Amino acid sequence: MVKNKINVLQLVEGMNWGGAETKLLELIDHMDRERFNTTVCSLGMGDRLKTRFDEVGIPFISFERRSRMDPKLIFDVARLIRKQNIDVVMTTLFYADVVGALASAISPNKAVFSWETISAPEWLLWRRLLPYRFAMRFASKVISVSHATAKWLIDKRGVPENKITVIPYGVNLDEFSPGSNPELREELGIADDTTIIGVVARLHPQKGHTYLIEAAKAIIPKFNNVKFVFVGDGELRGELEKSVTDAGLDNNFMFLGFRSDVKELLRIFDIFVLPSLYEGLPNVILEAMACSLPVVATAVDGTVELVADEKTGFLVAPKQPMALSEKISALLKDSDKGNAMGKAGRKKVEEEYSLELQVNNFQNLYEKYALNGQAQG
Repeated sequence: MVKNKINVLQLVEGMNWGGAETKLLELIDHMDRERFNTTVCSLGMGDRLKTRFDEVGIPFISFERRSRMDPKLIFDVARLIRKQNIDVVMTTLFYADVVGALASAISPNKAVFSWETISAPEWLLWRRLLPYRFAMRFASKVISVSHATAKWLIDKRGVPENKITVIPYGVNLDEFSPGSNPELREELGIADDTTIIGVVARLHPQKGHTYLIEAAKAIIPKFNNVKFVFVGDGELRGELEKSVTDAGLDNNFMFLGFRSDVKELLRIFDIFVLPSLYEGLPNVILEAMACSLPVVATAVDGTVELVADEKTGFLVAPKQPMALSEKISALLKDSDKGNAMGKAGRKKVEEEYSLELQVNNFQNLYEKYALNGQAQG
């Protein structure tokens, strides 16, 4: 590799269609290639995004994972760091966090960063928590996507406060922007006079879809010209579809499954809802705000940092269908209020959460350590 550039290794459990993986792809694709050489390494837990890296010309390496906890991967990654003269390692997701930090401890690179994107309860199981705490002793910094996740890392995962830095997600403001798409509405069979309440999230208990279905039971009798559109797939799909059918609401719901055209779907939504039980920093809320949509979301973790209650949308307590119903109904009654919230949300994203700002923050951090060795602070 050319040594006047900073060599970066992005280590991840696997490259599937999760939020953390797709945000990592976006970050890498927008790094300044005049200043950084990037290599991606997957630890054998899925490589569905490999072709995307091939398309943008980023080297992609995959190591075979031979057992649930494969210690040989530590040495595989350490050899890769030496071979490619890596300056900076960044790890994404639990398994990569542990392997990457331990591999870096026996390698000559200058820094290792762990990128933490979610406050998930499963990360607190002892079989994960103990190896994570040990591995983070060797991390230069733990990068949190939100202040709420940073607090959780300190309080629950035992990361020293001085080891944490916050770099929020950023949104590509050119791709996610206000607009309309009447052709897509027509393709989906949704009439022009129907108000679309959209959710983009995997169908998993974390995302709280069941509470929105309960809320819909109170909304639809008052506003029957509404359509709830669920974008995403997952383990709860059958159960959620049955709940809708049992409630006699099939005509008011659409389950679209996984879609690759989220930015176009957001342009046909009128209201965006995310009733999650917990989050890190929900990127999809940023995308909805960038498209000037009013947001109704639960007041959890990093969501509170994004949605300014009564200004860019409404925040409600989690697991409260009636509160969801009340706030969605308020927007259905007053479209002018929703439009004003949407414009305020777009302005907030432009000022605080652009992709350009996020990428610059990462690049500055990488340079600080790569050029100065194990930088302090």
